[in-house]
Amino acid sequence: MLLYVWEKFQSISFFKKLFLYFLVLCIIPILIITQTLYSQGKTTIQTSTTDFIQLYVSQLNTTLNNYILQIDYTSRSIFSDYNMIAYLQGESVYSTGERIENNLLISRQLLRFYDQLPYVESVQIISKEGKQYSTGNINALTDYKLLLEQKWFQEILKANGELVITPYYGKTTLKEKEFDVFTAGRLIKDQQGKMAGVILFELSSASLITMDNRLFDIRDQYQSQILVYNKYDELLFDISPEYGASDQSIIKNPAELDDSILSITDRSSATGINVAVFVPVKNLYKQLEHYKRLSILITLLILVIIIPASIWISYQITKPIQRLIYNMKHVEQGYYRPILGSQHSDELGTLTKHYNQMILQIKHLIEDVLASKIKHNEARFLALQNQINPHWLNNTLESIRMEAQLNKAPTVAKMIQTLGKLFQIALNKSNRKNQIRHEMEYIDTYIALQNIRFDNRFHLHVELDEQLLDIQIPRIIFQPLIENSIIHGFLRHDRQYHIYINGSIGAESCTISIRDDGEGMTEEELAFIRTSVHNRCAEEESTHSLGLKNVVERLQLHYGEALAFHIDSSPGIGTNIMISFPVNPI
Repeated sequence: MLLYVWEKFQSISFFKKLFLYFLVLCIIPILIITQTLYSQGKTTIQTSTTDFIQLYVSQLNTTLNNYILQIDYTSRSIFSDYNMIAYLQGESVYSTGERIENNLLISRQLLRFYDQLPYVESVQIISKEGKQYSTGNINALTDYKLLLEQKWFQEILKANGELVITPYYGKTTLKEKEFDVFTAGRLIKDQQGKMAGVILFELSSASLITMDNRLFDIRDQYQSQILVYNKYDELLFDISPEYGASDQSIIKNPAELDDSILSITDRSSATGINVAVFVPVKNLYKQLEHYKRLSILITLLILVIIIPASIWISYQITKPIQRLIYNMKHVEQGYYRPILGSQHSDELGTLTKHYNQMILQIKHLIEDVLASKIKHNEARFLALQNQINPHWLNNTLESIRMEAQLNKAPTVAKMIQTLGKLFQIALNKSNRKNQIRHEMEYIDTYIALQNIRFDNRFHLHVELDEQLLDIQIPRIIFQPLIENSIIHGFLRHDRQYHIYINGSIGAESCTISIRDDGEGMTEEELAFIRTSVHNRCAEEESTHSLGLKNVVERLQLHYGEALAFHIDSSPGIGTNIMISFPVNPI
């Protein structure tokens, strides 16, 4: 997709490219600055808000913790009243008068607790036998059997006299209004550790929240929820919409949290009370979103200014270039006219000035110099071409062949006929491009000529890919290599010799090897041949390397550095020449 967009971009006009460049270079810094400030603002706001809320959460937790510790300290005083503990362990054994007297003592103790603890809604004592004594705003009695089945009440019984903070079993009507309450309870034991009863302090979340009204400001400002948990992470109460104008509850279980909620908690190490504030992250950035929208508006206003300015600047830059292109098209049609009216002193003005000078020089060269030089070269070419006309040579060889045939020398006649065919192939001036198949035809004719002379002692074996035969190649490349094999490799006259030509074509290059089973060369001779072939400055003209060197130089001129030429030889085994060249020459 990106590649397609880039290709489309490359195909548009220079004016549009320049306009887009200006636009992008102006917009990108604005977007980067806006995004950087926005990200930095988000981080700063979240950090500052977290610190601010953490301060008040810690203060609330400290207040709650101190109040719970006060309840814990106050409730311990009941353990010093042995008579009351004994009475609670067995009320039924006392007489009616004793029960009335002890009931009055219990009521006075409950009133004393209620007066000492200002935020307690009620205090209740439940004896071992299930009799209930209470004072305060909660006077409803509860079935003791049902009470024993409650999980929170069982936790108090199992705590071995330690104060337990636990959710209450329901809702209670307080002062004509329904509120959530929770319980601070303790098991009452005698000196032997036997159960005497349970004391319960009913606490209203509404009363406790009034200890720090600034939490309502936090709740209303960020539409957050403030929850209080006991040490078992059971919800005691939350600052719900019933107590103010807050939004609906956000979360009831901390396990439900995700990245959209900012959680700030503070747990007391003494009582295990955990105060948690859950703030929707989006509410933190409401004011920042306003600035973001403002920055977008400013960016749009800047665009309104930048777009016309970019169009005007692009036009001022591309107008001289378009005029230059217009005049260059006229040059292609043969009209050499300078650009008039250009008074710029910048780079574009200099370019136009040099263009006008170039047009005048080209006009002068074409009209006064080039025309006469072309005519001179054409005449010279014709003269040179006429110098190399093989027609008379073919006629002469044909006359000699006929004379040999008349004098009953058929071998000489056949040799002259074959030699004439070689000359005809080598000196062919047609526009036909030379291919490897033409080189093979030339080699076949050359081998046939040599076999006439040496009684068919040379055998040519060719294995080339069919596609390789159509590859273009310089003329007379392989014949000098075959000639070297016959002259320098086939020294014995009592045996048959074989020449193998193998070739293959790849995706980008062709490889051809010419191998013989002649006498081969020694290491010294091979080193000399390699040096003379690859050293262009060598002045030696050895008959072993002159033709080979000529072939290599012509191939290098045609293929350049892409040519690979390698020669190997072993005495008594033969010589192998490997040539690798690209499919498409330079």
